[in-house]
Amino acid sequence: MTLDEYTSDSKKRGALILALRAAIISEFTGEDWREFGHLSGHSDYIQRHDRLLRSLHWRDPDYGDCVLQALERFAREGWDVVDQLINHPKLTSHLLTAIPNLSIFVRKDLQSVQTEAPPSLSSGGVVMLALNDAEHLMRVSGPVSAVDRLHTALHGYFRSLCVEGGITVADDASLTALFKALRTAHPILKDLGSYDNDLVRILQGFANAIDAINSLRNNGSIAHPFDDLLGEPEAHLAANATRTIFNYIQAKVGH
Repeated sequence: MTLDEYTSDSKKRGALILALRAAIISEFTGEDWREFGHLSGHSDYIQRHDRLLRSLHWRDPDYGDCVLQALERFAREGWDVVDQLINHPKLTSHLLTAIPNLSIFVRKDLQSVQTEAPPSLSSGGVVMLALNDAEHLMRVSGPVSAVDRLHTALHGYFRSLCVEGGITVADDASLTALFKALRTAHPILKDLGSYDNDLVRILQGFANAIDAINSLRNNGSIAHPFDDLLGEPEAHLAANATRTIFNYIQAKVGH
């Protein structure tokens, strides 16, 4: 499969652009941008951009949007530039952490990539990295950008717990389905002791919140191309709810 074929799927294309933005925000310096400009033939655009390097230097809140503008321009002009970013030594590990399937487009030795980052989103360490990325997106690009990242983190964490607990779930199990499987089959979560009834009511409320977050992620975040995005207070609510659920389950199971 070529990168052109891969990105013909709008969901995959959007996820790739957002993963690139998160990796660039985390890793790129001004020198990295200038060097990449010369290597990719986009030096004039990068150095003459009204805000890109200036926003990075001053840590302005619009830097994430400037990065997104650059990535959208690169994608419009051809995916060969995006291919260069996928294979950039500072970005590859971040991208494989977020989207393991991108490994088919990585030209460097995969063994060296795997020593730099966990190989699967299902590991706890990768989930924490995703949460850290979301925190960064909160500060730089606003809470709407973080909703999709936090949803991915929670989904990966629940799936890892199912695997570790020997709980069989479908390959395409939704976030809500994974939570239900954990609640009914995980040895630590299926019996909550003397206050089980009340705690079950709280957990059922969490399950409803998860279902709503899943809908928000699909219909109101920048994961998909909708014009009617969440407002900032609502995006904060979704992000905080995700963190609350994650923190409880993590404290309960011990990892």
